[in-house]
This record gives sequence, C-alpha cells and structure tokens, in this order.
Amino acid sequence: MKSLEQMINDYADLVLTSGVCLYHGQSLQIKAGPEAYWFAQILAEKAYEKGALLVRIEIDDLRLVRKRTDVQNTEMLSDVPDFSKQIDYEMMVKDWAYIRIDNTEDRHWLEDADADQLAIYKSALSRAGTHYRNSRMRHEHPWCVIALPGPRWAKAVLGEEAETADLWKVVAPILKLDTSNPAQAWQDHADTLLKRGQKLHDLKITSLHFKSAKTDFTVGFTKEHLWAGGGDPLPNGTWFLPNIPTEEVFTTPDRLTASGVIATTKPVSVMDSLVEDAVFTFEQGKVIECKARVGQAVMDKFLAMDEGASYLGEIALVDENSPIAQSGKVFGSILYDENASCHIALGAGYPSCLKNADKLSNEELLREAGCNTSMVHTDFMVGSPDMDITATTESGNTVQIMQGGRFTL
Repeated sequence: MKSLEQMINDYADLVLTSGVCLYHGQSLQIKAGPEAYWFAQILAEKAYEKGALLVRIEIDDLRLVRKRTDVQNTEMLSDVPDFSKQIDYEMMVKDWAYIRIDNTEDRHWLEDADADQLAIYKSALSRAGTHYRNSRMRHEHPWCVIALPGPRWAKAVLGEEAETADLWKVVAPILKLDTSNPAQAWQDHADTLLKRGQKLHDLKITSLHFKSAKTDFTVGFTKEHLWAGGGDPLPNGTWFLPNIPTEEVFTTPDRLTASGVIATTKPVSVMDSLVEDAVFTFEQGKVIECKARVGQAVMDKFLAMDEGASYLGEIALVDENSPIAQSGKVFGSILYDENASCHIALGAGYPSCLKNADKLSNEELLREAGCNTSMVHTDFMVGSPDMDITATTESGNTVQIMQGGRFTL
C-alpha cells in the first residue's frame, strides 16, 4: 500500500501529465477553494518542474460569495471586472492549460443562500466567461476537473467519525492511485472507453429510450453525432482527460427531440446548491415541468438562466460496474457521482461531439445543427440498477444497449 504522501504526489503528476498534458513552455491556471490551496501549490510546483512558463492560482472563496449574495443588490452582484475577460482572452490566445479543483470543502456556505441572488451572481459570471467556456467545450485547450479529499468531504461521504485519510483510501482505486503506474492504468482504461464509444458510433443510432421504475424517456440524435469517452484530442493531436475520474461515453443529442419523464437518482450541486430527487418532464426537447424534493427554488432559477438551460446538451452512459458505483458511496461531488451513473446535462452541448463541428462557428449554426447553446452546463444523474436502455438505428433495428444498468454490447 502506498503512503498518503506518495498517493498525493502521484495524483498531482497524473493530473498534469494525463489530465492537461502540460507541455514545456505552457502556462497553467488552477482554480481552487481555500481548503484546496495546498494541493494547488503542489500542482504549481510540479508544473514549474515540468517546464511551465507561468502558473496562476485563482481562489474560489464561497464564503465571500455568500457574503456578496447576502448584502449586495442586483447591480452590484452583476458586476464582473473587465480584466476577467482580458485574462480569458490571453488564456485562449496563448493556449493555457486549466485545472479546476471541485469545491467539496466549502460548498456548505451556499446551502441556504438566496436562490435569486445566487442566480444573478452565477448568470453574470457565465455571461462574462462565454467565449473561454465555449473554447474549452470545443477542446481547443486542455482542461481537467478533479476533486480533493478533505475533512468535511470525508465526513459527508463516510460519516462523522471519518478522517481525510479514510477518504483517500476510498478514492485511491477509483483514481487508480493504487497501481504502480497510474498514468498507464488510465491510458488502458481510456482505450476501453474509446472502444465502447466506437461500438455505439458504428450502430448509427437515431434515438435512445431510457426505461426504469421512475423514468420513461426518449431522446434523438442527428446523423452527425459522435460518441466520445476516454479523453479528447487537442488541435495538436495530443489526448487529454477533461475529468479524472471518468467512466462515461457521451454525445450531443438533437436539442429538440427529448420527450417523456426522467428522474434523478443522486444528489447534484446546481449553482453550488443541493438538488435532490428532481423529476423532469420533456416535450419537443424542452423541460416543461421540474419537481424537486430538495432545491426546487434553485432549479426554477437555473431553468430560467437562459433559453438553453431547459434543453439537453449531453447524454452520457455509465456502467453500474464502474468502481465509483461499486463503492456504494454517494460522494456529493458531480465529478464522482456522474461517473457512477448514466446522466443527462441541461445546457450547452459539446460541438466536439459533432462531425461537422469545424463548420459550426456561431451559436445560430450550432442550434441549426441540433446542438444546444447556453451559458450553463449541469449534469443530472439518472442511471440506476433497474435502468434499461434501447437504441433505434438508422436501419430501423432496435438494439439493447444497457440492461439493469450494465452495458450489453
């Protein structure tokens, strides 16, 4: 068994080499909460050792976000300084790498925040960051989202007696840190996901039907859709891992085709607030009703963020045999929970999952091609051990894709 110190060092190396594939002379931005700053420093130090030109750490302090939403009016909450856009522009022009550490330790500051105020704040940030976000979703620059064990997260997942080291033991096999060569282990796993995606692509699927005790849902796809998974290629041909861990194969659906009812099966953070047991009803691609046992006000505000927030941008399939699902834990981090379960995403679609993405240079062309556009993109876990998924193909055949939450291909 590796020591905790060795696992932490291996994790940092993995994120830099397999996650963003940092090259000599490239700059790196790291976004982290205050409790994760120590790991951001380790990443920065290792990045410099690997030849990084500049590393910039941005602190995402939700305690201060909460204070702003408590005391500021709409005009003040909507203010985003111009230099933020200038930083985004430079990061795009100079091909910076980007790492975000999921804010698992500080999210409690927004648990009972005013939903209206939080929506105003998030909307302003999303509008300001549109160009850089769209660039990342086209995979024009390397980015990677990770999560870091901490004391609050450990207790939330494992119970009040748990310590940070206990959570490291749980996530070590999920992150493949228990192997002698984590980077090679992830390469092998990525190859498996790529082959799974290729099988789905070869079927020439026109629609998928999701059926479980709580779900009866159908969604369609254009002929141009592609199934991705196991990493994505950059313009220079290098492959990177946008999420560590990852267990999904995913694609961009036709935005106007979703119909029926689909229910979430795990909690999710929406605008940094908890949502549980949400049930969505779709007609002609749009959410016409959403009922959530927890977080109804937040969901109402989310769906009103812009027109695209009520349409689908992603369909992702995850086998219930994934190590995250098999752990039996609800992690309360979308990064982990989405990789334990099939999921849908409301909001922007991935142009990179369309064959003709290079011709879709603006939002109007994307929408005409069936790809949703929005300032948001949030995943909702819908998979379960009783979920069956069948595909209809271009030839009119019906093919079982998943049965009881497991791939049958």
